[in-house]
Amino acid sequence: MTKFICITGVSTGIGRALLDFFHQRGYHIIGSVRNNDSVTELTTTYPEKLTVLCFDVRNQETTKKAFSSIENILSQGKLDLLINNAGIAVPGPLECLTEEQFEEQLDINLKSVRRITNLLLPYLKGDNPGRIINISSVSGILNTPFMGAYCISKHALESMTEIYRRELGMFGIKVVSILPGPIKTEIWKKNIGKLNPYFDTPYGHLLKNADKLIEKSDAQGLPAERVCQAVWKAFTSRNPKTGYIVHKSPNVIRFISRVLPSLWLDSIMAKTMSKGDKIRPI
Repeated sequence: MTKFICITGVSTGIGRALLDFFHQRGYHIIGSVRNNDSVTELTTTYPEKLTVLCFDVRNQETTKKAFSSIENILSQGKLDLLINNAGIAVPGPLECLTEEQFEEQLDINLKSVRRITNLLLPYLKGDNPGRIINISSVSGILNTPFMGAYCISKHALESMTEIYRRELGMFGIKVVSILPGPIKTEIWKKNIGKLNPYFDTPYGHLLKNADKLIEKSDAQGLPAERVCQAVWKAFTSRNPKTGYIVHKSPNVIRFISRVLPSLWLDSIMAKTMSKGDKIRPI
């Protein structure tokens, strides 16, 4: 019987790495992208065992239509795994972000996860239930200035993951969170120059080194393969952890987010920001 894995956002970054990782292991991938150019490139690169769906995760109608179109494909086997990966990062001071920017961040990183998960749950249930893995971020447990909308979306995704895990446990469906730190992908490079409009705000003096910091974080980031390995553990372990932190110093992240008093962390971040390019975007 054919084994299917659905991954959202497979054109670049972590999603593309996951596509390649599971495709090499013989799984048929159902991958989502946002534009037709990506469809052409992917179907050329992976002529077999790949079904590409082109839709915007923000559009409920086209999302539903896209998944309805593969009912005949899924009837050939079962959906072993859903990886909710599609996401963006909208930087900027919370005070300065427009309603449209804030809504876009939440719609893509959070609300679309619920829409897609609910559409595919019927294919995950059964005698041998599938699993759900949400690609979150260390920003889902640690708040950093000027990435507020992103942090809020990932904190909410952590909550959603936990709720789904507890609600779907009765069906035997395990729901796991993957929390990467800096990873060598395009998501941060896409934000080069995005903070320039805020240079004339009261936050400008803290944001002037933003592009250098993004470049530094990308240079020091882990390869996407590390995320793939964590996903594989979450997928194949009989009793997976509820979450896997993918970071050079995971214990430091756990300590900062769970043990260190918030006021201490406030002070540390304030001092770090005052040092210019010492602060990292995540």
